[in-house]
Amino acid sequence: MDELYEARNSIYCYPDSNVLVNKLNIKDNKKLEKAEKMIVLAKLYDLRQNKLVGNFDKDHFINIHKYLFEDLYPFAGKFRTENIAKDSFSFAEWEFIDSELDRLLLKLKEENFLNDLNKEDMAKKLAYYMSELNVLHPFREGNGRTIREFIRELAYKNGYILDYSKTGSEEMLEAMMKSVIDETDLAKIIYKCLEIKND
Repeated sequence: MDELYEARNSIYCYPDSNVLVNKLNIKDNKKLEKAEKMIVLAKLYDLRQNKLVGNFDKDHFINIHKYLFEDLYPFAGKFRTENIAKDSFSFAEWEFIDSELDRLLLKLKEENFLNDLNKEDMAKKLAYYMSELNVLHPFREGNGRTIREFIRELAYKNGYILDYSKTGSEEMLEAMMKSVIDETDLAKIIYKCLEIKND
């Protein structure tokens, strides 16, 4: 779990704590993080086995978050209604999430969902959309995993397997942080993680 948000007094946390209200009623962040990791990894495995691919619209994106986190959090599949920040960086203000996500996914649709791109161009476009979704950070928790899964499914739809195990989590995190200004490093990482699907 990300310990990155201005969490104390958050409407999503137990009173006077920085622990997110959860369906397991765990009130210790380390225990919640452990439970969350196990549950979400199992859910991600299911998604990857079933190779579920949606329409790459808002419902598709929301449903990924809901599926991954519905056993944990009451807010699974719901956009946050408070502003959040990491260090000195503030993510999109919550009032603009809905309209900005619509705008971004309409752009994706207008680009024909990245159909028929070579590997280099695919990596650049995936990096762009990953970065834009990250700046939006639509949910109170679980944004990174939801975004990575959405982007993985988008790559899969276009004939690529996006294997995140080919990069380290620190390398990815650093590239994501840089991508707010420049997506070059993120595109390079995605390129390294892409392989052509053999059906």
